[in-house]
Amino acid sequence: MSSAQRIGIFGGSFNPIHLGHVGVAERAAADYGLSKVLVVPAHVSPFKTVGPAPLDDDLRWKLVQIACEGHPLLEPCDIELRRGGVSYTIDTVREIKALHPDAELFFIVGEDSVAGLPHWRSADELAKLCRFVSFPRTPESSTEIRRRMEAGESIEGLVDPRVAAELAVRRAAGSDGRGSRPRRP
Repeated sequence: MSSAQRIGIFGGSFNPIHLGHVGVAERAAADYGLSKVLVVPAHVSPFKTVGPAPLDDDLRWKLVQIACEGHPLLEPCDIELRRGGVSYTIDTVREIKALHPDAELFFIVGEDSVAGLPHWRSADELAKLCRFVSFPRTPESSTEIRRRMEAGESIEGLVDPRVAAELAVRRAAGSDGRGSRPRRP
């Protein structure tokens, strides 16, 4: 049996992170025998450069940390937030591979993303560096969660109660946590 680590990489806007995200990450860890799953919030998704600004990086990072607490195989990873700019998967995978050269990498995507993978930046190199594993999208939706928050509706059952509490604290303080969206270079 190989002693190499099997590391999952689960990237996304996490705007905000919800129970579906956590469930997919845990399922990937179980299904593929992963040592850990890095939960990587994007600074700017190459697929979401227009539209409403996401929650700011500091808040999304804090929410990812909160959501991963109590899930020993989930590890928050701020690699894309620290790097800044548009968050291309190839850059993240290269950096993680450099940090863990002997690890087998698994990149977790939604089933709806699979058809577009050949069009991702440096797709051929990505396919050599990591294995893509897909999962169905969950019924939870960050867009719906933000809509409910803006309407003053409950988000109970959609996000970890501690995530909901942090969002409520921000709202009560008069900050919805929205930042300005950097534009694509």
